[in-house]
Amino acid sequence: MTKKQINRVEAIINSMTGYERNHHEAINGSRRKRIARGSGTTVQEVNNLLRQYAQMRKMFSRWASPASRGAWRG
Repeated sequence: MTKKQINRVEAIINSMTGYERNHHEAINGSRRKRIARGSGTTVQEVNNLLRQYAQMRKMFSRWASPASRGAWRG
């Protein structure tokens, strides 16, 4: 990730309210527009960040499941 991309992600996150940071599923279309305006980015960039976050969260929850713990033991 380049410095420019990191700055954009940081701007998007800083444009969210505390509630939105903790409850990403509550971010509807109008909130996405407000976040994009506040961060100087596009709604598409906000959508991409939220999509990436959801994928990472899903991946980490799979690693944390009891079934996957046995697989790491070898």
